[in-house]
Amino acid sequence: MGETRTRSVLGRTGATLVLSAVLGCAPGSAGAADASVGAAAYVVRGKVVNSAGRPVQGAKVVVKDRRYYNSDIVLHSDGNGLYRAQLPREPSSWLVSASVTRQFHGRQYTFDLEPSSTGSVRASAGGVRNFTWRVTGRRPGADGRYYGGLVATNLWFDNLPEDVDQENVRLTMTPVGPLIDGSEGKVVSGRAPVYTDSGWAVVDVPLGRYRITATYRSATSGKVYPLQVKLTGSAAFGPQVTADFEQSGTNQRIRLEVRFG
Repeated sequence: MGETRTRSVLGRTGATLVLSAVLGCAPGSAGAADASVGAAAYVVRGKVVNSAGRPVQGAKVVVKDRRYYNSDIVLHSDGNGLYRAQLPREPSSWLVSASVTRQFHGRQYTFDLEPSSTGSVRASAGGVRNFTWRVTGRRPGADGRYYGGLVATNLWFDNLPEDVDQENVRLTMTPVGPLIDGSEGKVVSGRAPVYTDSGWAVVDVPLGRYRITATYRSATSGKVYPLQVKLTGSAAFGPQVTADFEQSGTNQRIRLEVRFG
């Protein structure tokens, strides 16, 4: 049984035409998307998997005509992670992107997926664009962004034992249960923060729930001081905090306040 999707096309007259098209077939039926098959004219197809290679169902795939505004074909991967979009028989080229939205500990998160290619697809040639859901690693391009989230720390400048620098704060983040993609998390510890739009932060942290402690290592004496920690906006500091990420635009972050005891 086919899957009905909607395509909105901004035509040359400027009017918006809404078309319904059968863009996918049930697994095992003729015409079902198969990422192992080569490109076919006027078809974009592919497969969505997680970092372990398992299929991802329900990923949102957007196939965008480079010529016209609001000309997207939007569909979702099936139970085998497959998708297939029929392109109009026009001399056009298309960009393909994908994202996945999941609930985790009562919050909703959306992740951009890693494409097998960032190039456009020429309609007459067709193309295969596969996607991988990664919870860590650098994104394609030169913008310095990562698939993992960031954990920002704001050091309070009170009760200081010596002159201090924000960049010498160190976090230990211990996963509480599996990560959002179901994989087993690992302790993130000792990584130097970098300066970001959110202030000093540890970047590219796989999204999960973490128990977090903080220390300060003196650059002059080498002494390590325990720090108190709390979530930004919460009332009380303590020796540790259990934290979930918040969605921030197309990224995720945890915001912490830390201070000397």
